[in-house]
Amino acid sequence: MSALVPSDLYLGFDLSTQQLKITSFEGRSLTHFKTYRVDFDEELSAYGIKNGVYVNEEIGEINAPVAMWIEALDLIFSKMQKDKFPFGNVKGMSGSCQQHGSVYWSKDAPDLLSSLSPLKDLKSQLCPKAFTFEKSPNWQDHSTGEELEIFERKAGSPENLSKITGSRAHYRFTGSQIRKLAKRVNPELYKETYRISLISSFLSSLLCGKITKIEESDGCGMNIYDIQNSRYSEDLLAVTAAVDPEIDGATEDERREGVARLKDKLQDLEPVGYRSIGSISAYFVEKYGFSKDSKIFSFTGDNLATILSLPLHNDDILVSLGTSTTVLLVTETYWPNSNYHVFKHPTVPGSYMVMLCYVNGALARNQIKASLDEKYNVSDSNDWTKFNEILDKSKPLHGKKELGVYFPKGEIIPNCIAQTKRYSYDAKSRKLVAADWDIEDDAVSIVESQALSCRLRSGPLYHGSDETDEKEEIEVTRRLSIFPKISADGKDQRLADLISHPKKAFYVGGASQNVSIVRKFSEILGAKEGNYQINLGDACAIGGAFKAVWSDLCETKKAISYSDFLSKNFHWKENVKPVEADSSLWLQYVDGVGILSEIEQTLEK
Repeated sequence: MSALVPSDLYLGFDLSTQQLKITSFEGRSLTHFKTYRVDFDEELSAYGIKNGVYVNEEIGEINAPVAMWIEALDLIFSKMQKDKFPFGNVKGMSGSCQQHGSVYWSKDAPDLLSSLSPLKDLKSQLCPKAFTFEKSPNWQDHSTGEELEIFERKAGSPENLSKITGSRAHYRFTGSQIRKLAKRVNPELYKETYRISLISSFLSSLLCGKITKIEESDGCGMNIYDIQNSRYSEDLLAVTAAVDPEIDGATEDERREGVARLKDKLQDLEPVGYRSIGSISAYFVEKYGFSKDSKIFSFTGDNLATILSLPLHNDDILVSLGTSTTVLLVTETYWPNSNYHVFKHPTVPGSYMVMLCYVNGALARNQIKASLDEKYNVSDSNDWTKFNEILDKSKPLHGKKELGVYFPKGEIIPNCIAQTKRYSYDAKSRKLVAADWDIEDDAVSIVESQALSCRLRSGPLYHGSDETDEKEEIEVTRRLSIFPKISADGKDQRLADLISHPKKAFYVGGASQNVSIVRKFSEILGAKEGNYQINLGDACAIGGAFKAVWSDLCETKKAISYSDFLSKNFHWKENVKPVEADSSLWLQYVDGVGILSEIEQTLEK
């Protein structure tokens, strides 16, 4: 074997909406080896999909053919085989898949999976006999409106549902999708279903040659798992199976039987951790040359795998500055909120990943930039020089307690319709005053208000929020005294929340390459241990590969925490660029937190 080919390779999978990716890393050094892709629209167009899915806008239904994913798996391995990929050197694999989607196995599936012939392809041996429903609901699906109302009614309120399951009811979440199939689409096929997988456990099942359990952190995205008690909620299972006495008119015996059957279809979740869930199926050993000892480690959801691609410790924050703004935060604090998503951490028992998803991100910034370009005759929409120049020279809140919020689309956090507001704050009257200003001030205010919203909402999540600097606490208290109260999403904020900082802040996504925008976010969020731009493509697949390396290390040598493992082995110089920010400005932006809290009370719902 050539010295250029690593002897210990680990694979990371990412089954997203539009592609299947596999990336490979050397285990000893975490050095990237090769990456492969199958683009569904380009290479599997015979399925008639567009952007990887079928869309029925009339009923809001969006799903994908399971057979396409199965064919894609053979196709990507065939590409690797043609490239003479050293399958025999693969020690282990893990990965991620699009979250919330579900796959429905038939009673024939176990036998079909365990008796696959390498002389035939996967699709011809599994489809359609291995499945009851041939399509999988996609995360973009919005056809479950009536189910959402039922789930939240059963829990008592959206807030109560989020306390139990980590999220309020959402169209895409698995519980609502199962109920829709069981109640409205085809109750008989639902009854015939032997097992239900999330897409993540579906893919690991194909690789293992047996139906594997749903991984616990990904299972938190179903709206049926009681996160703090680490078990399914029987009340929510009854709703999911459409056997709730109050809602469905079922008898107690029907309820009991229906819940038991659904539990059997779902099985207990695979606990968070490093234990392997099996070895690779003989099909892949014989057809592609994998070692029969190559291990499979549980697959998780795509957002969860993203945090595994970086050395994130508790109280670190990851900000994705894309079309929308997404904040991922690792914390030991369980802080459910109907506007957030809380999942168990995929590798750290006792920790959580909290996700905040904002609709308005780049769209809002780009609209203001377009107006700025028009004023200054900038013809290149990719030229941010003028915008950045204004941002770099600006004073916090225009130097006079002014702030605007910009929602060209209806927003989730805070929950409101599309609108734009501009205010100054009168400290004497302790009231907002409607304001008007030039487009240059909008360029500053859009970035400030987006970052301040992240700061306001992440504060309660930091485990070390009570460990504060006394002088800083005094100054924050003084600045906050001019505001009646500070709240977000209906919850009053404690002083400890308002003086907390993240440890490290990482920035990814399109706008993360704009140093001026990242610097302003950094000044407002106030990370204590550094701010970093990340250049890391294929993060979900990479997170899967890293998890596989860590899991195998823990199983074969010595258990080590995931964050310590990755901090030690991560290629900081290649993937991370430190961002210098003025840490003193964090205190000045305390006023901005107060103003934003006041503005949000005025928003039209």
